[in-house]
Formats: sequence, structure tokens, C-alpha cells
Amino acid sequence: MPPDTSVLSTSAPEAIDPQVMRQVLGNYPTGVAVVTGRAPDGTLLGMVVGTFSSVSMEPPLVSFMPMKTSRTFTALRECASFCVNILAADQSDVCGSFMRPPEEKFRGLRWRAAPNGAPVIEGVTAWIECTWADVIEVGDHYFVLGAIQSLAAERDCLPLLFFQRGYGRFTPGLLMTSDHRSLAAAVGVAERGRLELERLASELGAEVSLLAPLGDEFAFVATAGSSGGTTSPPPGTRLPFAPPLGMLLVGHPGAPSAGQWLDRVPASAPQVREAAAAQLRRTQERGWSLTLHGPLATALLDELVDAFSEPARTPDNERRLLEALRRMTAFHEPEQIVPDRSYSVLQVSVPVRDAEGNAVRVLRLSGLPGSSSGAEIIAFVDRLRLSASAIERTLTPVL
Repeated sequence: MPPDTSVLSTSAPEAIDPQVMRQVLGNYPTGVAVVTGRAPDGTLLGMVVGTFSSVSMEPPLVSFMPMKTSRTFTALRECASFCVNILAADQSDVCGSFMRPPEEKFRGLRWRAAPNGAPVIEGVTAWIECTWADVIEVGDHYFVLGAIQSLAAERDCLPLLFFQRGYGRFTPGLLMTSDHRSLAAAVGVAERGRLELERLASELGAEVSLLAPLGDEFAFVATAGSSGGTTSPPPGTRLPFAPPLGMLLVGHPGAPSAGQWLDRVPASAPQVREAAAAQLRRTQERGWSLTLHGPLATALLDELVDAFSEPARTPDNERRLLEALRRMTAFHEPEQIVPDRSYSVLQVSVPVRDAEGNAVRVLRLSGLPGSSSGAEIIAFVDRLRLSASAIERTLTPVL
């Protein structure tokens, strides 16, 4: 059916003020890259671009759009290849280097040659070396298509962004605790139960932690060790609300619903989701949680958790932690606890409840020496529940 031309304007568009256009489009953040090349005579060339984009996977193509008036781009077109260097958030000074005169742009910068000779700047988050697929005139710019020849990720870090005429970094809000004041308040409240945490840690010769929900995450808000110190993650360390973590809090105030929690399992892993749903039901029926030591070294898990808790963490930090946790799924919430069987216990947890019976904290026991029998695990649960009741009496007035 032809378009209804009666609703289409036939008047010429009003002239667009370039300054207004720049101001409006400046509200869209862009990544910052440096396109580099090596001229036939060996001269090093480089220009900052904010228009780099992926175009096609098959064939592998990328693009950027330099100004027609760019003398650097005119020189770059004589190079056999060019390299797109994606700058990291801590490389704003590198960006500034390429605002200098041509002969000074690489002064003080360390670089190496990509396979086809274009410079790879040290410290970038990633690089893509290309040959020229096409250069098309578009208004006052060229649209450059690059055919990818080689590429690599160099650093797992946040990228440099250009936004409203300034350079900076982004904070991945969906991956971060959004309300730091809530975390600080939870840590302060948890201190009211410190005496009980220290008593329990000393009695059992283990590590004791208190954790609180914070939206899409939960955090350690107090820790205690049997010798006065502790090797548990420090207060403020965060974990994602994602299978198989956080089951005792799921569905309670401040935490995700069961559906939201299960939705963090990739659609490509239906068996993991099914197992997580069964574990969630089992944990909520028991009223306590058990995790056994699995195939991943504790030091590696600690490293992944530390990276996840960093203020400048990247989406890859979360992805790696979640992938590691999914490998541990089979070691969470075993179906049966046989009294005379030995278990290598990673942690045992019970909920701490408010006056309405909602789970608002988790009391966690870890760092147990050696293996524990099924009967000992049940005894740990009973002892944890006594401490949870004592902590509830200290927390209830201020929750």
C-alpha cells in the first residue's frame, strides 16, 4: 500500500544550527578510539575518533567517520592498514597526546606493531587492525569501512567515554549497588550484633559473617573470626543475587522475587535453571542453606568476588563470577544430609528475621576445619539459629 502522503510535510526543513546539533547529540555518550597507521616512509600517524562502530560479523567489518578536512586521515589513507585502539578509562592523557602536532603525537607513548604493521598503543582495552574495504563521502565526513584482519582484547577494564564535550568513565549501574547509603546503614546496624558474631566464631573456631540484601546484590556487612581476626570478605564485599547464591533471601523485602532470581540464569542453560528452582524450594523448605567445596579453588572464587566488588568493575567481571558460580551449582543444597557421612563444608547459613518473619539478613558460617559429618552439620544449623535469634533481638528495633 503506498504511503498516505496527506500527512507528510512538503515544506523544506528549517536550517539546523550546528552548535545546537552538537549540543543535543553530545547527550549521547560515545566510546573513544585512536585510529593509528604507519605511512610507507615509516611515519607514525594517529587520530582520535568518537564514531567507531561494529558493522558486520560476516564479513567482519567495522567503521569510523573522519572529517573530510582531516589532514591526518588524508595521510592515513596511504597506509596499508590501520588499527582502531579502544582507549581505557584511565587513558584520557593518551587521548590528549593525539591533539598535539603530528610529529609529537606518539611522544612518550609505548606501542607495538600489529601483524600488518599499524601501531597498537600500550594499555588500550582492545584493538582491531583493518585494511581498507571502502571509503564513502557522506556530507562533511567520510564513512570508512574497515575489513578486520586481526584483533584482541588487551585489558579487562572500563572504556573511556566522550559525553557532553568531556571525557570520563561510566559506572555500570545495573551491576553496581545503587544506594551506597543503604550499604553504610546496613553495616552500621550489623555492628549491633557483633558481640554475638564474635562469641559464635570463638566457640566454633570458624568464620562468621552477616549479609544483607541490597537490590540486585547482597553484601557482607559484618564479619568475625575465631582469633579476633577474619579471612572472610570484608564488610562491603558484594555478591550477585543469582543462582545459586542468596536463596535464603529470595522473595523477601529488599531482594529479588523467585522469578527475577531465576531469570539471571541464561536462557541457553535450562537445566541450570531447573536445578536452581529445585534448590530454591529445598532451601526454603529447610530454612537453612549448605554449600560444599566444589571444583573451583577458594582463592579463585575470592579473586572473582573481589573483582565483582570493585567500584570500577566491568560486565566481564560479573560474567566470569556468574559462570564460576554455575559450575558450583551441583555443590549447593544437597538433597540429603546423611548423619554418619562426611562432607567438605564451604558454608552453612540461616536467615535472620524481622518481627514479621521476613528474612532480612543471613548468618553465615565458613572456614570450618576439616570435614564435618551430617550430624555435625545439623548441630551447626541449630547453633546458628540460636545466634540468629540473639542477633534478631539486637536488630529488630532498628530494622
